[in-house]
Parts: sequence; C-alpha cells; structure tokens
Amino acid sequence: MRLLIRTEASPQIGMGHFMRCFAIAETARTHDIPVTFLLNEVGDAVLARLHDIGAEGVAVCGSPGSAADFMAMGALNLSRDRDWLLIDSYQVTEDYLTLQTPAARVAVIDDMNALARYDCDLIINPAQAARRIDYERKTSARLCLGPDYALIRKEFLQHSDDAYDGGFIAILFGGSDPLQLSGRCARLLRETLPDTPIRIIAGPANIHSADLMALEQELNAVSVVQSPASVAQALCGASLVLTAAGGSVGEIAAMGLPALVLVVYDNQASALKACPYPVIDARTGLPEGLGSEIKKLINDPARRADIAQHAHAVVDGNGPQRIVEVMKNV
Repeated sequence: MRLLIRTEASPQIGMGHFMRCFAIAETARTHDIPVTFLLNEVGDAVLARLHDIGAEGVAVCGSPGSAADFMAMGALNLSRDRDWLLIDSYQVTEDYLTLQTPAARVAVIDDMNALARYDCDLIINPAQAARRIDYERKTSARLCLGPDYALIRKEFLQHSDDAYDGGFIAILFGGSDPLQLSGRCARLLRETLPDTPIRIIAGPANIHSADLMALEQELNAVSVVQSPASVAQALCGASLVLTAAGGSVGEIAAMGLPALVLVVYDNQASALKACPYPVIDARTGLPEGLGSEIKKLINDPARRADIAQHAHAVVDGNGPQRIVEVMKNV
C-alpha cells in the first residue's frame, strides 16, 4: 500500500490543509506505509515536516485538474490495487474525483459537503456537525464522520503535563494567519486584560512575523513563539486558547485545554452549529464584545474547567489511527 496526498500549503492559502493531512501521513508512516505529498509548493517548513516522518514531497505547479496536475499523477504509476490517493482541496470538482477513481482508491477530506456527487471510496469529515444523511444521496463511499475522526497530530497526544504552569492566554491562528488576527487580538486583549500574559504562537508560514516581533516589544507581557518545534508544548499551561475554527480546535480539545473559537471564513461556518467549544462569528470582523467575553472566561476558572473537560470528552485524538485502519482494510 502507498499513500499519495494531493493538497495545498502556502503563506496565502495557509497550512491547515497540509497539517490535517500530515496527521494521517505520520500515522501511516508508523505502519511503514510510503507517503508522498503532491503540493502546489514545497517550502522549507513543509520539507522539515516531511523529513521528520520519512515522507516525500513533489511540487505541482497547477491546481487539481490542470495539465501539470495530471502529469504529476501520471508519473506516479498509480494502482487501484495498492494505492490510496487522499485529496484535500477546495479546488476539487466532481469530475476530478471521477477521473481519479479508476487509477487509485480515493479518499476525500471534506468539510463543506459542497459537491453534487462524490465518486470516491472514502469521505472524511471530522466536524461535529457532519451527518451521514447529508452524504448518502451523493455517494456510496465509506463515511468517516464526526470527532472520532478528528485529524490530530501526535504531538498533541504526547505533550508533557509537567509543563503546565497556567496564567497566560494563548493566541493561535494557524500556520500563516493571512488576516493578521494574532496581532489584532493581542491588542484587544491588552486593552481588556492589561496584566494578563499573552503568548502568540506564529506558524512557519506567517507573513506578519516582523509585525508580531515589533508588537512583542511594544506591548506589556506579550511574547511571540515563532515556528515552535512543538505547538503542543507552546500551548501547555494556557489558561485559555483563542483560535479559529478548523483543525486546531480538535488539537486543543485533545490536550484538554479551554478555548474560545472564532469563525473567520465561510468554510468554517459548520462550527456555528456544533463545536466542542464556545463559538463566536467573526466573519465580518472581530466582534465588539469579544474582549469582555474573554474577560468573563478568565475570571471564571470553573467554567473554563468545564469547557475543557467537555471538549476533551468529544475528541480523543485517535482519529488518524482509525482512518489508516479503514484504508488498510477497505
């Protein structure tokens, strides 16, 4: 069995698609399954991740369905008997999936259920709001739905509880944070909670690193952790995590930390219906009452403990293992 992963990563697109695919890839590698990523670009941050697990990366200078994409796929000599093609991209169309299925067993990571049909073998939607009935008329694929299939990287299961020291608010907005939410939220929190330490965790593709470092010098008790070797370790000790809806929600839940989740893009809207954490709609900008809501949470340790306990009960972190077992047995 081989696992080929077609997805995207860049400072403009972000690292979210790559990171959730990486959770499956690192588990596959523990089963000695060869893994190759096909990406729009293969930067240093991506290469370092792939090197750590012994996976390969191929740059494809074109979106799914382009000539470059089909040339890259053709060079892989795919076999439906031995290969899985995992696809995670909003550029994918119904016809694209249909064309891939004869060449390999196809798995799709899907969080919007936006296609009219899914000609594939496996659909993975780890959202708490994902429902079987929403897919049954569109596909005959096996369905891996809900938080049992949350795409949690191993680092969030191996963090050290000894590192919990408490007392700071963590701000985490993905690997690139193109909207510069980290800095904007830090300023808001400094006005609302002037003495509470703030830790900004900036991903490897963050294009606002210089601004964040200037912010660290400007604002009291604000620290910036850039491209940490372990995001989980950087989160340890957080009294509250402010993050965007997406893969980080499951990771934080797996660690048993309290969080407040912002929906900042339309493709995250399902979190408004179901999420293990309190959710605020921020698609039109940071809401006026955000600072006061965070202050209420910080001043209510019992509520934060309840939030963390509930979220941890929803996400156990074994989703990638379950998915790889399905792939091995289909």
